[in-house]
Amino acid sequence: MLGYLLLALELALLVFAMYTGRRRVLKALNNSSNGEDVEGPADVDEQIIKYLRSRGGLAYQGDIVKDLDLPKSTVHKAIRRLAERGLVEVRRQGRINIVTLREPAQQQPS
Repeated sequence: MLGYLLLALELALLVFAMYTGRRRVLKALNNSSNGEDVEGPADVDEQIIKYLRSRGGLAYQGDIVKDLDLPKSTVHKAIRRLAERGLVEVRRQGRINIVTLREPAQQQPS
């Protein structure tokens, strides 16, 4: 009896996983059919730079996450990439990151 119950639970979990995965795939297909491309790293980097320019070159990392509606991890990785390229500077203030757009004159030659 317990074996059947566990089997039923496993099947329910499998169906749930297939359903949520299918929704994700359908959403991605919908976005691409609407002319919207799935965002890659360069797109996210560009969004962040445009956002910083619109905010006067300075923003909290949390505001970037909230206003651009992107996952925290995606924004963190993008900001790290931009900092490595010398396009932004990240200052830690307590538990908050302040992201500053670097001016072309401040960028170091590569």
